[in-house]
Amino acid sequence: MSKAQISIGLKRFVKFLHSFKLLVLFIILWLFMSLELQNPTPGKERAFVIYTKDSVQLEVDLIFNSSNEPIQYYCYVVTPVCEEGVCYNLLAEVYWDLLGNFVDYTEVPLDPFTKFDHIKFTADDHVIMKEILKDKTSLLANYKAEDLVDHSIQIKSDVIDGVAGATYKSLSGAVVRGAVYSSHTLWHIVNGDVADKIVAHTESLMNEELLVSMLNSDNYHLQFYALNKIASEDEKFTPYLIGLISKGSSYVPYFAIEKIPDWAWSSVKYQSQIISLLKKVEFKMQNEILNRLVDRDLEGESLTVLASNLGSLDKSQLKKAFKILDRNKDKLTSLSIKEILLLLDSEDKEISKEAYQFLNTHEHQFRPVSKKLNDYRKTLMSNYNN
Repeated sequence: MSKAQISIGLKRFVKFLHSFKLLVLFIILWLFMSLELQNPTPGKERAFVIYTKDSVQLEVDLIFNSSNEPIQYYCYVVTPVCEEGVCYNLLAEVYWDLLGNFVDYTEVPLDPFTKFDHIKFTADDHVIMKEILKDKTSLLANYKAEDLVDHSIQIKSDVIDGVAGATYKSLSGAVVRGAVYSSHTLWHIVNGDVADKIVAHTESLMNEELLVSMLNSDNYHLQFYALNKIASEDEKFTPYLIGLISKGSSYVPYFAIEKIPDWAWSSVKYQSQIISLLKKVEFKMQNEILNRLVDRDLEGESLTVLASNLGSLDKSQLKKAFKILDRNKDKLTSLSIKEILLLLDSEDKEISKEAYQFLNTHEHQFRPVSKKLNDYRKTLMSNYNN
C-alpha cells in the first residue's frame, strides 16, 4: 500500500472520528434537552435587596416552578451573631412563602448551626428553631438579645474565656436552648422588614393566575389571602371555592363556603358538586352545607346525590336531609328512592328508622316501595314479638 493511500486512509479515519464525535455530542445534547423538558428545573430572579437594622444585606430571590409560576422566596443569609464577647457568622439558606411567612431553612454543611460552646444543633434543635421562626407573635419581637439572658446565673464555658449567662425561664420557650443569640438574630431577620417587602413584591405581581395558584395551594395563609382578593360573584372562581370546602386548611373551608355566591347554591351545575362533599367533610361542615340547602329547590340529580350521602349523616342531620327531600319530593327520581330504600337495611337503627318514616309518609307516591316497606314492617313486628 502506497504512502498516498495510507495518507488518504488516515484522513478518512480522522474525518470519521470527527463525525462520530459530533454524533455522540448531538446524542448527549438531545438526551439532556429531553430530560430538561420532562423535568424542567425551577427558575429564579432577583426580587429585591434589603438591609436589616444591623446593616446585613439580604439579596432576596423569587423562585418559579416549571410552569413559570412564582412559588416562594429565597435568600442566602450571612449574618454576624455576637454573644458574650465572641462573634461568628451564622449561615443559612432561608425560604419564605409568597406572603413573607417563614417556610424552611437549610444550614450550610461546612458551617452548621451551633449552640453554647460550639455544640452542633441536633435534629430536635432544628425542629424547635423552625417552629420559633414560624411564630410571628414570638416574644422575641419585644426583646433585645442581651435582655434574654439572666447574668445573675452564670454558666462556665469551655470555649470563651469566662462564663455566660442563662436564659430567663419565662423566655426559654422562645429560643433554642443554648442558642439564645442565634434564635433572636435569625427570628428578626426572617420576620423583620424583609417579610413586609416580600408581601409588597408579591402584590406587584398579582393577577388572576396567581390568585388561582394560591387557592390551589395547601398553604392556609395563601388560601385565606386569595379568598379575600377574589370577586366571589365571578363564576371562574366558584369551582375553587367549592374545592376549598373539603381541601382548605384550618378555617379556610368556612371562609370558602361563605364566599360561594347565592346563585351557585341554586345552580344545577354546582348543587350536586357541593352535596357530594357531605361524605368528605367533618360534622360541622356537613351542617353548614345542609343548612344552606334546607329552603332551596333541588334538581333530580342533586336529590339523588343527597340520597346517596344520607348514610354519612347522624340523626339530627338526617332530619334536615329528609326535610330537603320532602320539600323536593315531586322531583325525586327512582334512583333517589332506591338510595333511600337501601337505608332500611342499615345496621344503624336510627338511620333505618328515619328512612322508613320518610318512605312511609310518601308510600302512596312511590308505589314500588310498598313491598320493601311491608318487609320492613314485618321485621319490626318480629323483633317486637321476640
